[in-house]
Amino acid sequence: MIDALDKMIATELPRLMAQVPQDQELANDDYMMAVRKREGGALFETDMTPFGDGATMDILNSPLQVKEFQYEFEKLGPAADGKINGTQAKQPMQESKLPNATLRRIWTLSDLDKDGKLDLREFAICKQLIKMKLDGHDLPVDIPDVWVSPMAE
Repeated sequence: MIDALDKMIATELPRLMAQVPQDQELANDDYMMAVRKREGGALFETDMTPFGDGATMDILNSPLQVKEFQYEFEKLGPAADGKINGTQAKQPMQESKLPNATLRRIWTLSDLDKDGKLDLREFAICKQLIKMKLDGHDLPVDIPDVWVSPMAE
């Protein structure tokens, strides 16, 4: 019995502990989404909280500076269709040290046409979402229209 317990502590516990940051990240996002949907609360239908999250709205309402990310994108070697695949994007995304669950959500939000690749605009969205998260802001539920429209630059 002690051998089985030692084995569990040595193998299963580290595996479970590695999942904690990912689960915590998802729990926080789910909680905030539930708070925003709750009727009658002081925070109903707003992304602002009394703790300073109002800056998130400023970021989401500002045009995306796509050209700011062009050099980094070109260094990744986009294909003839002007896109990079997940393998090319993975390393620069992981440099952020964000949990994989967060990076997966950022990829899903950034891949606007859902083709499994990122063009320059989608890459810029990806990088901006990573920056937002590293700055302590929540990720949006949807990408704002001002980031999608090329006319907004």
